[in-house]
Amino acid sequence: MSAVVEPQVDRRVPWFEGDVPAEKVPEKYRLSRAFVPKGRYLDAEFLKLELEKVFTRAWLLACRLEELPGVGCFVEYEIGGHSILVVREGKDSIRAYFNACRHRGTRLARGRGRVGSLICPFHGWRWNLDGSIRLVLDREEFVPRSDDDLGLVQVRAEQWGGFVFINMDPDAKPLLEYLDPIPRIFAPFQFENMRYRWHKSVLLPCNWKTALDGFLEAYHVAGTHPQLYRFDKSNTNIASMKELENRMWAPTTVYERHAHYSSVGPKKKDTAKDPANRGTGGVTDERLSVALSVQYIADDMRGLENERSWRAAEALKTAEVPEGMTAGQYYLRLYKELSLAEGYDWPDITPQQWAEAGTAWNVFPNTILLPNQGSVFGYRARPDGLDPDSCLFEIFSLDQVPVADYDKKRDFQPQFFEDFREADLGEIFTQDLMNAKEVTVGMHSPSFDGHRLSEEQEMTVYNHHRVADRFLWTD
Repeated sequence: MSAVVEPQVDRRVPWFEGDVPAEKVPEKYRLSRAFVPKGRYLDAEFLKLELEKVFTRAWLLACRLEELPGVGCFVEYEIGGHSILVVREGKDSIRAYFNACRHRGTRLARGRGRVGSLICPFHGWRWNLDGSIRLVLDREEFVPRSDDDLGLVQVRAEQWGGFVFINMDPDAKPLLEYLDPIPRIFAPFQFENMRYRWHKSVLLPCNWKTALDGFLEAYHVAGTHPQLYRFDKSNTNIASMKELENRMWAPTTVYERHAHYSSVGPKKKDTAKDPANRGTGGVTDERLSVALSVQYIADDMRGLENERSWRAAEALKTAEVPEGMTAGQYYLRLYKELSLAEGYDWPDITPQQWAEAGTAWNVFPNTILLPNQGSVFGYRARPDGLDPDSCLFEIFSLDQVPVADYDKKRDFQPQFFEDFREADLGEIFTQDLMNAKEVTVGMHSPSFDGHRLSEEQEMTVYNHHRVADRFLWTD
């Protein structure tokens, strides 16, 4: 006799109230257990749906407040065929508008700059910074229309953490509700007290989601960045079997809209992120092990660490570590003491807060933020026109500033490179971006039908598509 095995509900497949039933999704784009069909990356039809239904209804990170230092400063945000102007309308007021003249549709401003009013470069119509019409040339010659009817069409603009987000859907939920639980979890890291260290944009030969996926999990570290835990950082040869036995383990956590992974050290030895738990393989002196790990990130990536953390690591190399403390814990004390002495605010972050913060968050749909104390990274990806195999990928580094500089204005300009190899991004980012073309070529192979994902370490990737389905297949 054979036993009848009852079907079991797999609790590893993320599911939240309001998710789209599978039968509502076309079969070629339908998700299944830890599987994402390749058409969601390669089909121009799917990209068109994303541009129409996701990017027009989700909250999108547009810029930082520091990019709008004075009244009249503006930043243009482009996504698909849409151009949005984000403008400082007053000292404490940020507005956003569709970047189109109400006369003949001409784009009003490009890039970034500062203006007293918004003037159409074609026929000279003018708008005040609050979007109200200021001048219609020869207005008496036109069919009568009210000033309200001629005003710029507003796009919602709300703020969090020093960022300005925009949303083209007037009925979208408020930004802080949409971002939940990120504002609460990120609060101790004080993103609002950080400023750009650098911001670089590059064109990549891959889908915009492929660019993000490479930074949504740490499962790739052993294959892509074998030097990270070696004493000899110049040794980028493939990892040995012994090294793989001690590879990083980075489980993922998903929320209703967002997701993150946490790099917690050698596989399954620990269960939570701990900033004191870091090191460099092959180094017996724990102080040197921690210091070299910090300084390599600071020197190569120029972010997540800064010149203060670098100096704290240098001091650790010859420090007498107090009894009862690890080298990692003492490094954090040195970093804190140095920062406070130099005029930086330094809130104490509990182990529970570090664990909940994780390592890298997918802020749906197209942003990744890496919370850290004193310095953070952010990534943003956008489609490049209507080509599903091309995207604009942005990396930015933010550093905390002294309390005395919170209100200090800075002249900052982002950089753009058509070829990422000319962007001086360091070894680690270069290794990541080298994968973009290889993944794209492989996905086009008839032998490949979709991503088969780790249910422990890659569900951030799956979760993005689950959330996207809410926008794509509901009215």
